[in-house]
Amino acid sequence: MARTLRSRLLGIFGIGRKPPATVLPKAGRGGARLDFDIGGGNSTDNIRYAIANRLPVSYYYVDKWQKPTTPGARGQREGNPHAMWTDNRTGRTYVHLYVDPRSASATGDLPGWRTFLLDRVQNASVITLGTSFFGKPIKFRIAPGYNPSLYRTVGTPIQLAQP
Repeated sequence: MARTLRSRLLGIFGIGRKPPATVLPKAGRGGARLDFDIGGGNSTDNIRYAIANRLPVSYYYVDKWQKPTTPGARGQREGNPHAMWTDNRTGRTYVHLYVDPRSASATGDLPGWRTFLLDRVQNASVITLGTSFFGKPIKFRIAPGYNPSLYRTVGTPIQLAQP
């Protein structure tokens, strides 16, 4: 796609389209973002811990619909997990995340909700971001459209983020 002279000049001066902002909170006191595993590196336990404490996660997801050579087929994802539930019909466990726009699964200009099968999630790490000025741990904000009662209609909730 050819860029016009106008769009190139606007880009040089920092005017125009900007990359989407991240949905992950900024690091507070304590400095840099840290990835860590709890429970011996078990992805399920890490995600449950992240939901209970409203912390972002980073993980790899195996997409069975794409060839292994396709970029993003096993891409790194980052996001804010809000719910984990088991589907009553199929017995499969799902994770509902509000994903980061830099994530491999984010499409378009805005981040959004994505549903992932838990058995395809690999190497999940909880992201800690330190504490605020008053010593409270930094947590993600509940994303727009989050409805905890929805998960009771589609299955059995395992872990839900508390607003």
